[in-house]
Amino acid sequence: MRSWCVLVPTAEGELVRRFLRDRGLLQKHLAIQREADRLVIPTVSRVEIGLPAEEREFDEAFAPIRSYRDVIRIPDRVRPLLPTSFDVIGDIAVLKIPDELAEWRDEIGRAILAWNTKLRVVAQDHGVAGEHRIRRIEVIAGEDRTTTVHVEFGLRYQVDVARAYFSPRLGTERMRVAERVRPGETVADPFAGVGPYAILIGRRRRPRRVIASDANPVAVEFLRANVAANRADLVDPREGDAREVLGEIRPVDRVILDLPHSAMDFLPEAVAALAPEGFVHVYGILEAADRTATTVEIQRIVEGEGRRLRHLLVRNVRSYSPTQHHVAFDLRVGRA
Repeated sequence: MRSWCVLVPTAEGELVRRFLRDRGLLQKHLAIQREADRLVIPTVSRVEIGLPAEEREFDEAFAPIRSYRDVIRIPDRVRPLLPTSFDVIGDIAVLKIPDELAEWRDEIGRAILAWNTKLRVVAQDHGVAGEHRIRRIEVIAGEDRTTTVHVEFGLRYQVDVARAYFSPRLGTERMRVAERVRPGETVADPFAGVGPYAILIGRRRRPRRVIASDANPVAVEFLRANVAANRADLVDPREGDAREVLGEIRPVDRVILDLPHSAMDFLPEAVAALAPEGFVHVYGILEAADRTATTVEIQRIVEGEGRRLRHLLVRNVRSYSPTQHHVAFDLRVGRA
């Protein structure tokens, strides 16, 4: 491609390149040439900066695509509204799209598929709703499906992102909890979903058994399939209400309450299900100012069940919104 350029001594090349770039004068998609002791830097037009300028033929430069933003074609005025992150579950990208970008959502979907050729589906997340807190999903690009296989720590999970909730962002937290399970423990996971906590514990630790249950029959269908596919023989999959299941299986050594928007509602039953000494992992979506009040409430609930809170560890799992965090509370509960 023919373009204007400036001929720059090699020692001054980077300084001049930055000068041109910062003023929008650098022809970024063309490759800089090197000859003898100078560089030939392509420019968008003839520039007068005290250096020789002429027209030459240039090769296209290779520009690595670091984000779908590099390939998308939308007006500059709405570009700042583009999502900066999204979930990748198997070969499906799931993202929230602001209302202001609604008319460009097809272009967003196509750009994501062009950016990452391993992805086959792009789906818009319209928020979590319903009794089982399932994402409202709409496919906007790629294959018309919502099922996939997600791999986490070498384990494979069949998932339907439109019918059973799954978050790939919690893999590190799942491993953190799994590593705390001691040999011979009986673990209850009453909000098991498709099984990422339960199967990880069953395969990577040495529990006596893991009772994994969920009230969503579709999630349990996938849970059973994933238990079989991963040969997680120590996992006992069940369908049922969390309170009822906890009442049936007591006593247990550890309970995982991974339902952050309402897990505290189930803490009394979790504490009541524990052996004389046991652990509970309970989660919440909280403002920073709410952590102290939640800690006080946990103490009250434990004592209300006639038990003693021997230790409490509080940690942020991840940022949930500009003012909220997904917070983990690790309880060690003993006799009163």
